[in-house]
Amino acid sequence: MLKNPRWREEIDTYRSIKSAFVIEGNISDLQMYVSGDYGLMLTNLDEYMHTFLLGERYQNIVFYNRVDGFYNNMDPQQAAEFSQLSKLESGREGVSIAAACKAVREAVKQTDKSVSVVLNMASLLTTGPDRMDASEIENFATLLLATQEAVKAPSLDGNWINNIIFFIVEKANDLPAWIYLNNPFVKVVTINKPEREMRLELIRAHRFEFRDIEKLSADELEKMENRLVGITEGFTYMELDRVLGLCGERQLSLSEAPKAINAYRYGQQDDPWSRLGKEQLVGISEALGKDVKGQPTAINAVADVIKRSAAGLSGLQHSSGRPKGVLFFAGPTGTGKTEMAKAMARYIFGDESTLLRFDMSEYGHEHSDQRLLGAPPGYVGYDAGGELTNAVKQHPFSILLFDEIEKAHPSILDKFLQILDDGRMTDSKGETVYFTETIIIFTSNKGIYKTMRDGTKVALVSPEDPYSVIEERVNEAVRDFFVSELGRPEILNRIGNNLVVFDFIRKESVPLILQKQLDNIITGIKDNNGIRVILDKDSDAFKRLVGLSVQNLSFGGRGIGNVVEKYLLNPLGRAITDEGWERGSCYEILDIVQQEDESVAIIAKKKE
Repeated sequence: MLKNPRWREEIDTYRSIKSAFVIEGNISDLQMYVSGDYGLMLTNLDEYMHTFLLGERYQNIVFYNRVDGFYNNMDPQQAAEFSQLSKLESGREGVSIAAACKAVREAVKQTDKSVSVVLNMASLLTTGPDRMDASEIENFATLLLATQEAVKAPSLDGNWINNIIFFIVEKANDLPAWIYLNNPFVKVVTINKPEREMRLELIRAHRFEFRDIEKLSADELEKMENRLVGITEGFTYMELDRVLGLCGERQLSLSEAPKAINAYRYGQQDDPWSRLGKEQLVGISEALGKDVKGQPTAINAVADVIKRSAAGLSGLQHSSGRPKGVLFFAGPTGTGKTEMAKAMARYIFGDESTLLRFDMSEYGHEHSDQRLLGAPPGYVGYDAGGELTNAVKQHPFSILLFDEIEKAHPSILDKFLQILDDGRMTDSKGETVYFTETIIIFTSNKGIYKTMRDGTKVALVSPEDPYSVIEERVNEAVRDFFVSELGRPEILNRIGNNLVVFDFIRKESVPLILQKQLDNIITGIKDNNGIRVILDKDSDAFKRLVGLSVQNLSFGGRGIGNVVEKYLLNPLGRAITDEGWERGSCYEILDIVQQEDESVAIIAKKKE
């Protein structure tokens, strides 16, 4: 049996004890009313409170805000009756705040009729709890006295019930704290966004608006409804009701509803994940291997995650609201971790700019989480938002790369727990940011070296070690970091088996990496200078570059890049500028020589 939301149950529990309630939170949303007489009903908060209080048999129910004065749109006569009960001379219009506060105090003290007063937009009764002038202090002091002087009065059934006041605010601290803190007559209750059971009931209420619903078996219907419940976590009633209603108007099937929900959530119709066809997914290992050389184990692991994500299987054993995928790249520097992330962005989303990179060494201070997620209200930078949350709002379909995660402050790692579990985060402005269409990648160099007390670094693995040894030691170091050093094994649990260890660059991979870099250089020279360059893999020049690169493997791919820069790019630059290589010409590089003055020169011939 469907229960009322928690905030309503709290009011039911304390109504016979308290004389006032501060209702905060999701107050602007529609509310789901549950009762035997009405069934399920979505209403605004005014209508909800009127229906609820009428069911509790209050004789007079009235609402107040500083614009409309006292009113009851559901039963206009109630405002007139309240004026009599409270001895208020003016009518519905033009009631000053001071007069209203005195009227509320007078009404809850009388015993003729039970009365309930709902003070809407109560935070607007003052310029701010920390900036109150004398008249505002007097008004709230009057309301404080009202909470203490409220008495019982007869209900419509003749039973005696508490006269009661409701303060409706977005946050309780919009009111002066002395109204509700240490005041035994006042209870603060919070309206949260719809819980799972409530969302499920609303989805079921809309189910017959969908096309072909009658063709689904009971099991299929239950699975689809549960999927919709999962992906609508954080939705308001109004958002969910209108999106479901729009699905019905467009005559969508229930299986098509997730696309419509994501279109609303992310503000775009196109889903890049849906563009990954079977042929692309089958060939993904080969495609990644064109960009990342010498890492077959890492490529296969990443390919599995992408296939699982594209098939909509990520996190189904836990929660459908999780990110599309989570990966932890560990291993030596310069082995292709960042290049793998770039290749994933290009392959999945078609654009390398969808890789959003964060250097976690810049977030090692105590309050770095505010920089990443946004400063709290009242602090410098609050309006700017957080660097991570802003980036994901703008690019909901993206690869998030967090470099050197071990250097982040522990407070940031706490935030990642919620993102990895629920796929969403509430930023400093109170807006929900969804990570459900992202792949999150953490990188680390743990297990490669150990920093001693004097600051020196001692290598724990070397290029001479087999991959199995490197993998074992890196896995052990990462586990030790999260479990022993950090004391947060739950973060490691969220990563699961998605720890991918990259190998050192081996000698046999050097020609492949070198050729990839040379292809980029040759293409760039042709595009920028109009000059065609040939560097054959059987040439002395290529063999010399391979030999030099092999001597520099401790720096991985970056070491190969350094060799290419010194022994090819620099002399090429001199040849084009000083030696006057001509646009439209073709030059074949034959060899690379180091001269007596230590400078490097290339031997090339112009081809006709």
